[in-house]
Order: sequence, then C-alpha cells, then structure tokens
Amino acid sequence: MPEPAINRKLVRFGLFELDLYTRELRKAGLRIKLQEQPFQILAMLLEHPGEIVTREELRKRLWPSDTFVAFDLSLNSAVKKLRQSLADDSENPRFIETLYRRGYRFIGTVNGVAKPLYAVESAPTGMSVAVPTNELVREHSHRQKVKPATVGGSRWLWMTAVLVLVAAFVGTVAWFGRPIPPPRVLNTTPVTHDGVTTMSVLTDGSLLYIVESTGSKQFLVQASVAGGDTAVIPTPFANVAISDVSPDHSQLLVGDAVNTGTEGRAWVLPLPAGAPRRLGDIVTRPDAWSTGWAKWSPDGRQVAFARGSEIYMANADGTNVRKLITLPGSGYAEGMCFSPDGTHLRFNLRDLQSDSSSIWEVRSNGTDLHSVLPGWHSPPSEFAGVWSPDGRYYFFTSATSPGSASIWAIREAVGLFHRPPLPPVQLTTGPMPVFLNGISSDGKRLFAGGWSTRSELVRYDSRSHHFVPFMGGISAGELDFSRDGKWVVYVSDGTLWRSRVDGSERLQLTSPPVSAFLPRWSPDSTQIAYVDNRAGPLWRIFLISAQGGTPQEMLSENQNELDPGWSPDGKQLVFGRVPWLRASTEKLAIQILDLNSKQVSTIPGSENLFAPRWSPDGEHLAAVSTDGKKLLLFAFETKKWLDWINEPGIVGYPTWSRDGRYLYYDNISTKNPGYRRVEVGRTRSEFLIDLKGLHRGFSHAAGPLGPWSGIAPDGSGLFERDLSTDAIYSLEVELP
Repeated sequence: MPEPAINRKLVRFGLFELDLYTRELRKAGLRIKLQEQPFQILAMLLEHPGEIVTREELRKRLWPSDTFVAFDLSLNSAVKKLRQSLADDSENPRFIETLYRRGYRFIGTVNGVAKPLYAVESAPTGMSVAVPTNELVREHSHRQKVKPATVGGSRWLWMTAVLVLVAAFVGTVAWFGRPIPPPRVLNTTPVTHDGVTTMSVLTDGSLLYIVESTGSKQFLVQASVAGGDTAVIPTPFANVAISDVSPDHSQLLVGDAVNTGTEGRAWVLPLPAGAPRRLGDIVTRPDAWSTGWAKWSPDGRQVAFARGSEIYMANADGTNVRKLITLPGSGYAEGMCFSPDGTHLRFNLRDLQSDSSSIWEVRSNGTDLHSVLPGWHSPPSEFAGVWSPDGRYYFFTSATSPGSASIWAIREAVGLFHRPPLPPVQLTTGPMPVFLNGISSDGKRLFAGGWSTRSELVRYDSRSHHFVPFMGGISAGELDFSRDGKWVVYVSDGTLWRSRVDGSERLQLTSPPVSAFLPRWSPDSTQIAYVDNRAGPLWRIFLISAQGGTPQEMLSENQNELDPGWSPDGKQLVFGRVPWLRASTEKLAIQILDLNSKQVSTIPGSENLFAPRWSPDGEHLAAVSTDGKKLLLFAFETKKWLDWINEPGIVGYPTWSRDGRYLYYDNISTKNPGYRRVEVGRTRSEFLIDLKGLHRGFSHAAGPLGPWSGIAPDGSGLFERDLSTDAIYSLEVELP
C-alpha cells in the first residue's frame, strides 16, 4: 500500500472528529469510546480515503502474529464495533464500505483537516502511534528557551485567564451540543381495569379522576395512581365531563355534556366532595371524550377556556373575561395546557372542514400563534398533551388512523443554551391504541389509556328478560331491514355489509377508505343510502346498489349531511345536518331531495332540528332538537310541527315501527336509561327495556348520539354489547 500523502493531526468527517495525537474519536464534541483495534482500523482507512485497504494490509499492521482464523474473527469483530461507534450500516454504509474478501474503503467526505503537525508511525509492536514532527519539536524547544519580560508578566496572566475562559466556554458549548439519548419507557404497569369504558382522565399526580360510561350514562370516579379499585364521586350532572384539576388539587373544572350542541356551562367541583358552583358566566364546550376545554394557569389565578373558534382568559372566579385569540379556519380548541412557567398555552386545534387535528401554541398574552409540528403529518392527526413538570419535554398523542394511536415526546428548547429542535420521539408501539392521559407530579410516570375494541350484537328477549346474541352475535351495528324483513344491511368497523337475516348471502358493499354510517334500505330493496363520514372534509350521503358496485354521491354541497331516509314511494330522500360538526356558515334544517329532478326543498319550521325519520305510511316526519332532549313530529297534511316528547336525557336513534304506529328511541344519559316508545296521537312515552345493566358499545361515528339501538323485524330491541378491553396504564419513563 502506498505511504500516505499527508500526515494529519485531526481528521473530520460528518459530525465526527478523529484526533490521532490524543487517540480520541469525538462526535459533535462528545468523546465516543473506541477500543484500540477499531481506532487503528479507522486511522488506516482515513490515511487513504476513497482507496481500498486490503484485509492483508490490516493483518500485517494490526495482527502480524495471529493465525488466519483468529485474524478473521478479530478483524470482523473490530469492524463491527467501529461501525457501531459511527452508527454506520454495512448494508447501507455512509462511511465504511465492505469489498467482499478484499478489504474496506472509507467512502465518507473527509474535510476540515488541521495543520499536519503529527504523523502516524509504526511502533515496534506493530501498532501505529502518534508522535510529534520535527517542526513541532523545534518550535517547542524554542519556546522553552525564551523567557518573558517581567514588565509583560501581568499581560501573560491576563492572556492565560482569557484562554481559560475561552476553553471553558468552548467546553460548555460542546457539553450542551452533545447528543442526548432519546427518552424511553422503562416499565408499564396496569392501574385500572374495571371493565367499564374510559372516556377521559385527569390526574393530580397521586389520584386519577376518570369519566367512565356504561354506554347509557357517564359518571365520575377516582382511583389511586398506584392501582386498586375505583370509587364513584357523586355529581348532579346527567353526563359529566371533566377538564382540569386545580393547581392546589382542591377542585375540578367540570361540565354537563348531556346535549349535542356546542356549548355548555363551566362548573367548579370541590374535592373530595361537595356541591358544584358555577364558574362565573363562562360558557364553553364540555366534551366527555376530551379534557382541557378549560384550564387553570399554573399559579391558579387565571383560567383559559375555549368557545367556538376563540380562546378566552378570565380570573379564577370567572370574572374579567377577555378574548385571547381567534383560531384560524373552522376549528375549535380542546386539550389546552399551560407551560410550567405559565408563559405559553398549547392546545389541540380540531378542524371540522378538513377532519384534522393539530397542536398549536400561543403566548399567554395572545401573541405568536403558530403550529407546533407544521407538515409533520398530512392531514395532521396529533392530540395535544402535557409538559413535564420541569418543562424539558412535551408529550402528546399521534393517531394516524382510527385504530392506531401512540404517545410521542418532544425535547423542548430550555435554559441558556437552547438546543435546535429535534424530531418527535415515539414512546409507545404495538397493536393496541394508546392515548396520553397525564403525567405524575415528579415527571417520572406517564398515564395512558389503552383499549382493544370489540362488541357483539344482541336482542332483548321479552320473555326471559335477557339480552341474547342476534345474527350469531356478530360485531356490528346500525342495522336496517328491508321492507319484507328478509334482508339486512349493517356496519362493521366502518364497512357496509348486506346479507339475509339468517346471515347467508353475505356481501361486502364498501371498502376503506369509505367509512359507512346509518344505512337505509330503499322501499323496493334495490338500493341503500348511507353516510360516508370520511368522504372528504364533509360528511356525504351516497347511494349504492344492494348488489354492490360504485357508490354514487347523492348531492354535492358545502355542508355536512346526515340521516338519509326514504319516502314510502322511494322517489325522495329526506336528510338532516350534523349539529356537533356545525360550522359558522351552516344552517341546521331538514331537507328533501327529489331523486329525479335533484331539486332540494326545506321542511318549513325545521330550523335547528336534525335526525329526520319518515314514517312508513308517509304521513309524518319525526325529528330531534339540537340539544338532543326534544322529539318533534311534523304532519305533512297540516305542515305543522308538534312538540311531541321532552326527555331529561338524549333522544337517540329514533326508529319507526313497521306499521308507523309507534316511534321507538333510546333515552340515555339519565338516572334511569332505557328503551322507550311513543304512539302517534299521544304525548307520553312508554318505558320498555331497562338498559342500566347492559354495557353498551359505541358506534364509530355516533358522536353525541351515543350507542346504537334499533328494532328487529319482530319488534324486539337491538343493541351493541361492549366486549372491549379498556385499562389505564402507568408508564415509567426515563427523560435524559
């Protein structure tokens, strides 16, 4: 092998620097441990970058006395260790290329070479060592003979002090510039597993506050972060929603999420028990599935809350309300969290038009509104989370698909020497979706909810008073039966299926990315109308043949569509809107589409009503008020609405009997949830089935409508029984 053309002291490549004199390998200023043989191999490769260093040349230099077998093992092991130190990959190398049976070649770019003051010479043992060149020896000897003048002694002291300070500064910069190992989860421990659906969770570090649901009612419980049984916290709310724990852990911010509207009052609930009190006149958007729609500042003196597309600040008692910021687009805020020093507020921006979720940040004075992870996912699918108590890390949830969710961490720029922003680090992986719930007071544990969704279809047997499997107990919901009762269409995991009632002649009608919802048979059983809530930024109604084929969009418009229903002659479709996805420009009303002319007309007096149901005899139309509590009846003959039924809870999934005599509906979120019916011409409903003991599953797109319910051809009630596994976990984390 030819001798090196240039003797080098320092050789730099990428983020690495090899010091041939001190025999050190450094990455971004941080020393990397490298054993002698890997060091020597790297030095030889860097002597001749881009050239082949043969295995024989390496053997003669480093292992002259080894047998060929021992040499092969030693060389392979040393090269493997070298690659590990350089984070290099033999299959896709950046620095060291392997030439099979020949040797190795350094393929990285070598630059930033220092003055050639040192050479690599061969020691008697065959190992290369770094020694000073003659030029350096002469310069060193000359400096030893020169004595500084006495008058300049102070100057030398000052120069020495400056050099020490510069060295200290450089060392500090190198220290803060060193690569930091990523955060990681060390251990995972189940905390709760009581078989009840968990909707939202808060923690004060020692206790967990959890909203649970049986599918018919939501209630508040508490549990120790160390695990154990849950205990119910009594509240007067039919459907309690929680938002924050006060900094002194003495009270909760709560709300009543009983209706399908967008606003509700904010309340303060004393802990461990007590009567709630109104938080001034604050009106916000309570949501049982999320927290952070209202949030105390770290010092407890202020509260931030979201209302529509705006975020407000107020005093802790609800007074002195002032607008902080107006959000972009058609979104609303949830998941708000103050930074530990109270200077910033991060939140989750849910955009209704694009069906996206992104994390945003604003200063507490209302300035510098910006996205935290712009362009990370398209569309964004991140849910805002929490800071670590020291502010060094921010944790959040990313859900790129409905059945996939994991927890991620961002290293924050804190302290005097701000590090450049780093990409988020994934903390949890696996088939089970995991959502972040909170963090312990010491920052050493995260709390997360994990679940695996499964349900079975059941029918209420009025003779035995039991719920029994229907259609073999398939995991399905949102059933609709053909007029002759022989065919059924249903939704399973967002996919639309058609079959005989006995389960035979099963046919899949849609495939992802279609997400079907609320299918309805045409009177002649040839077509099915359904909602696709992932057809784009807006929910759309489609028609598809009962024999399969390409779905056809019913109507192209710039509003969300819901609840298609057929006129008895099959010539018209009635449909409504989606109150919980209502944009500021949308008007809620019930409309009818003529399928031949494609003309749309509005039912008079139907403003702020939704969920229309056309009676089989064609004489009436039932609908629900936007707060979900009122059932109304429209007579086509008189063209007038009747306030039919007022309920204390939500009216869910109204369904006509096959003869049009009764309207059946679910009444959830009450002390006595049950399945009821009301007869046309009467104004009092009849209680049919007690649902308190049935653990019910939630439809994938039901939203505030709650769990699905329906009627079988024989008039018996149909429901989804929840068989999901649901638990809260404690994740011990290491945060470098």
